[in-house]
Amino acid sequence: MLTRAGSTTGILTALALATLATLAVGCRKEGLSDQGQIGAAVGEVMASADESANGGATTAMLPALPVVPVLRAPAELRPPLWRRAMDALTLIPPAYADSCLPVSYSTCSSGVRTATFNGCTVGLVTVEGSVNLTFSDAAVCNIATVGDSVNRTGSLTLSALGGSLAITAPGGGQTLTRTASGFTFAVPGMERVLTLPSGRTLFDISTATSTPLTITGSSRSDLAIVGGTLVVTHHLAGYSVSLTPDNLAWTPTCNCASSGSLSGTVSGGKDDGKSATVTLTGCGTADVTVDGDTESVTMDRCAAI
Repeated sequence: MLTRAGSTTGILTALALATLATLAVGCRKEGLSDQGQIGAAVGEVMASADESANGGATTAMLPALPVVPVLRAPAELRPPLWRRAMDALTLIPPAYADSCLPVSYSTCSSGVRTATFNGCTVGLVTVEGSVNLTFSDAAVCNIATVGDSVNRTGSLTLSALGGSLAITAPGGGQTLTRTASGFTFAVPGMERVLTLPSGRTLFDISTATSTPLTITGSSRSDLAIVGGTLVVTHHLAGYSVSLTPDNLAWTPTCNCASSGSLSGTVSGGKDDGKSATVTLTGCGTADVTVDGDTESVTMDRCAAI
């Protein structure tokens, strides 16, 4: 468990690294369905909570990151098939070196640490923008004591041949607060907008918590989300769905919960008033049901570690 603002604090905040992987939040083509978008948003929140609560442990994921964004980007952001085939022969060519990694944050200054990205690359993805960490313990930037918190905000643009993904925190980002039994994880507001080269907006999805998520445990061996309410809003389709978690339990080998469920109700759109459930079936997989129509979804932000 990370309690100091040391060299791994950048992993604790993980908005930078998390948003590199958030290319996957749009899911694959099937992810453009309601079920796919709901499942992908749940995966994004679970991975972000994991990165916050298990800061030190997530350093094990760093060696894979230069490859992961290309492999997990939405189909619309991936290069043509012939280009991917050539890249596969050499993994990532020197022209696409991962110059964004490792992520470096400024030293603690009045409770704030910042990571800045000025056109650096992760694989075939170019990253612009910055991430800010604001600690309640302004003297040393840590979350060692009950009541300590860190708020993650930022504005990043990830660009590739297939378009660009803008990640912003219009509602206030994400806040992790230490409690006596674990953490609370509040999401005042995060938004992801994928725009194709033609200018067409493919998706505009925001996530927030109307009640902070309650997290028990201190590591992946006992971590679980046992309460709170997550709200996923699909702005283009004009609907939102409020989901309540039921014992989303981690295992030591996955950065997301692998069992448990979420359930709630759709507001607005064609499924207004209908029920929605997300049942985790493994590491990064779930069955998402809206009004009795079930799809199996891969949550690309989740991965075995």
